[in-house]
Amino acid sequence: MAKVNLSVSVKDEHLPRFSELVSQLKKTGFDVEQELASAGVVTGSIESHKVQELKKLAGVGHVEESRKIQIPPPDAEIQ
Repeated sequence: MAKVNLSVSVKDEHLPRFSELVSQLKKTGFDVEQELASAGVVTGSIESHKVQELKKLAGVGHVEESRKIQIPPPDAEIQ
């Protein structure tokens, strides 16, 4: 299966236990890239078939697939 890049938001009531939730995410196979505790967001990747498992964890507010945006260099021709 292919890995997908995700942003996971933490429910407000679980913010005091942010690090515990990050540990739970890692146990499901989520490869954490960034922990943004003040924003209540964790970014990383996981096998696509495990996404539903992440959504069921207590404290997970929302799981969103990351989008890749590419901006041309400043000296590129206008399209």
